[in-house]
Amino acid sequence: MFKQPIDRRLLLKGAASLAVLAPLPAWASTGPTVTEVAFDPAIPALGNPDGDVTIAEFVDYQCPICKLVFLELKKLMAEDSGIRLVMKDWPIFGDVSRDAARVALLSGEHYAVAVDALMTNQRGLSERRTNTILSSAGVDVTMVRADLALRQPDVDASLFRTEAQATAFKLRGTPALVIGGSLYRRGMPVSELKQAVARARSA
Repeated sequence: MFKQPIDRRLLLKGAASLAVLAPLPAWASTGPTVTEVAFDPAIPALGNPDGDVTIAEFVDYQCPICKLVFLELKKLMAEDSGIRLVMKDWPIFGDVSRDAARVALLSGEHYAVAVDALMTNQRGLSERRTNTILSSAGVDVTMVRADLALRQPDVDASLFRTEAQATAFKLRGTPALVIGGSLYRRGMPVSELKQAVARARSA
């Protein structure tokens, strides 16, 4: 089971050795741009869609540290109305994670609650478990899965774009954050997030 006190210490330990890359625009022209990472048309924005700072989190719905980072991001958004959050689904834990990402992306007006339900789930996923979680959150899973049968190539194209970006960034796993024009290879607590947002605004 997901044990928050233990994993939170791991999150804080990771934050202490946080690695920050150069601003995205300074990278090679063949690499992903800020716009490509932060404004994929297939990925709805959480928080304030018109916010002045975009945070993109590379996530897997079965990654326990991703879940902790998401909780920290929720705290940040509760305090800062200028945050635009983009969940970059990178299902590195296999087909079950990929299935959850696909269904969430097709949840339409329920996307935000679908993400929240999956990120706050403390158990392992299966297709049946994903259906139960999302149904409990108000998602019409039968309709979404029927839609997925028709739109899977488009959804998978979005997942492929995210995977290609993660590969270009040489990420070793989830989570990772792009805040403004900088890449952070680890998750961080809300205090660190605030500092990163302040740097993004000052830039």
